[in-house]
Amino acid sequence: MKSEEFIELIIKYINNSITAIELDTFNSYLTNEEYDALFKSYIQANYVIGFRMNAFNTQDAKQELIEFIRTEKSVKKKKKIVFYRYAAAATILLLVSLSFILRDNASSVDAVETVVSNERIEPGTDKAILTLQNGKHIPLEKGQKFNTAYADSDGENLVYQEKDGTTTTSETAYNYLTVPRGGQFHIILSDSTEVWLNSESRLKYPVTFIKGQTREVELMYGEAYFDVSPSINNDKSKFKVLSGIQRIEVLGTEFNIKAYKDELSIYTTLVEGKILIENGLNKKILSPNEQSVINTNNGELQVTSVKVINEISWVQGEFIFERKPLKEIMKVLSRWYDMNVVFVNKESENLMFTGTLYKKQSIEEVLFLIKNTHFINNYEINNRTILLH
Repeated sequence: MKSEEFIELIIKYINNSITAIELDTFNSYLTNEEYDALFKSYIQANYVIGFRMNAFNTQDAKQELIEFIRTEKSVKKKKKIVFYRYAAAATILLLVSLSFILRDNASSVDAVETVVSNERIEPGTDKAILTLQNGKHIPLEKGQKFNTAYADSDGENLVYQEKDGTTTTSETAYNYLTVPRGGQFHIILSDSTEVWLNSESRLKYPVTFIKGQTREVELMYGEAYFDVSPSINNDKSKFKVLSGIQRIEVLGTEFNIKAYKDELSIYTTLVEGKILIENGLNKKILSPNEQSVINTNNGELQVTSVKVINEISWVQGEFIFERKPLKEIMKVLSRWYDMNVVFVNKESENLMFTGTLYKKQSIEEVLFLIKNTHFINNYEINNRTILLH
């Protein structure tokens, strides 16, 4: 049976005993959505098994994995957004990262005892603070509904609607959406533009856009993914995003901006369409798969080609890292898990890592995986602080 063959290939791949011919067969399976989903569902099982097994190639571990795959009936569907077109690239990177992460698992030696405090560090959730024009702060959390004359929220999304007679006024009323550390949120603006906000981010935007005028919002800090409603659907009005020292002009496109306060650069990655980047000193037009990097100290602007999936995977529930320093990775994770990280072993800060981590994983699972790359000897969790040895 094909499913039985696929299960055996998974085991061989992880056990590093797969042949070149079998690897080709394995990759052909992954072009099928059903088998690709099956393989991804295995990953979570492998994390659980890894905590209890020193050597993955024991018969008990193999049998436990096979039973998990056979009984797994459903895989949670991701939001239907632009990322489906990058599924193949994500699968290839996933294969590479798993091979790297799980190698030499049996030879791992603990130099420091793992210590975990009683306080559990949970993954981030959908949550934000909505600030109304009158200064009132409204917490938005899952399970809590909120309504105004212009917007509705189910605690996971905030949706603005055009109201009759509201777009002809000459005055603009602004709201602010602030996502804390350990949070994320999705908002639909009144022109149908969608924005996904990452942890520790703040967006300023009009409650409703004025007809005939440029639609303008401001990413005050943090990271956001924009899917802009085309100008043809909005009386041909342009759309602009302010972010620190840069201004972006678009007509209808998808792009990601990362502009955190604790970073020295603003990163803008284009997924579709074209955007114009300017900062008063320089001006560049980006094409798909290009990223602009603006130095916030001197205004220098550079454009490079990037793998888009690596830059925007956070929206679909993943963190994909390709040869990233461990220090940079832990900065990303500290925002999502709302924690502090201390490198006891400073030499490990600049070690390069390639891998895919899932936002729903516990921090213990993430640290276990990093530990088994032999980048760190061990770790401690003390309240909301991670110490890496």
